[in-house]
Amino acid sequence: MTAKKKRASQHYSEEFKRSVIEEYLSTGSSKMSLLRKYDIRMKSGIQRWMKQLGYLDIHQKTRDLPPSIIPPLALKKTDKQESATNQALEQRIKELERLLEDEQLRSEAYGRMIAIAEQEYKIPIRKKSNTK
Repeated sequence: MTAKKKRASQHYSEEFKRSVIEEYLSTGSSKMSLLRKYDIRMKSGIQRWMKQLGYLDIHQKTRDLPPSIIPPLALKKTDKQESATNQALEQRIKELERLLEDEQLRSEAYGRMIAIAEQEYKIPIRKKSNTK
């Protein structure tokens, strides 16, 4: 029977944890490189510490986070993207305004057609308001 050698658990001070997290967030180094640099044996150590100490991982993919948590820098668009988006929206607005005008003309034409038909053929076409 072989006995497994139990590693001594490592305990880190909160100050050390914060300094490692700050280095991760400010330098953009990978978690694995920091784990090797400081000889931290827990693979998810930095991630766990960030959760414990209330840090937000800005390097994490933001598509899974609610919009209120996503940092404003992640939402910033470049000027080209913004102008392209604005231009597309303006085109869409013009198209919708043109369609609205067409529908208003169509509605007016139907109204006139009904009025002419009621005069010429002397039949009521419009629905009366008091009928069920």
